[in-house]
Amino acid sequence: MFLFKILLKVTLINLLLVNSVFSQTTAVNEFPSYKDGKLTIPRVDTDGQASNFQDAAFQFDSAAGAWKLLDFKETTITPGQGIVPDTVEVIVTSSTPIQVFLKVSGQFSSGCEQFGQINQRLKDNKFEITLHLASIPANTACATVLVPYEKIIPLQVYGLSAGTYEYSVNGEHTGTFTLTRDNTL
Repeated sequence: MFLFKILLKVTLINLLLVNSVFSQTTAVNEFPSYKDGKLTIPRVDTDGQASNFQDAAFQFDSAAGAWKLLDFKETTITPGQGIVPDTVEVIVTSSTPIQVFLKVSGQFSSGCEQFGQINQRLKDNKFEITLHLASIPANTACATVLVPYEKIIPLQVYGLSAGTYEYSVNGEHTGTFTLTRDNTL
């Protein structure tokens, strides 16, 4: 019994000493879904941009033996439009495994603007982050006031080799960070 109490105390102390891990809530619509014969893919990357197309909907046509494209949204990021952060700060933890976050701050131009999909991909040694505005219903009355925002975006760095990595946010804000060691347990 005494040994069990010691092991329990050691385990609890270790849990308290572990650094917290930050995570964004994963929405149900961030993964492909199939329902009632309709396939919905929330994000499609192209060579030019992560998440260039969103909410692609397909229906299988059994007569043709092929999928038919029903709908999609093109969400091309144009520098200077959409979400334009004022600042992007990189935060690298000293914990193991290393965690890297981008702290994005700025102002929305109206009370109706808010974040839509936030996507990232690693291409070579560069993280490409795309911030999208959420769609708002037509005929929605919006206050035309500046609304400050701050968003913490965890980068998917687990398993990466030691080295210097770049990042860009909507093709504009760029910077680098360094993993001083391979990022594994």
